[in-house]
Amino acid sequence: MVDRLDRIVCWSTEVSINTLEKIRFAEVERERRNKRPMLR
Repeated sequence: MVDRLDRIVCWSTEVSINTLEKIRFAEVERERRNKRPMLR
């Protein structure tokens, strides 16, 4: 049981970290797109 729980926790943390990185990347892309027209 402990091994299974540890694996599930590790997997869930990896998935959450990946989703957070994707969300941050999307936010950075939005900021870049919003700033480009203002610079021109």
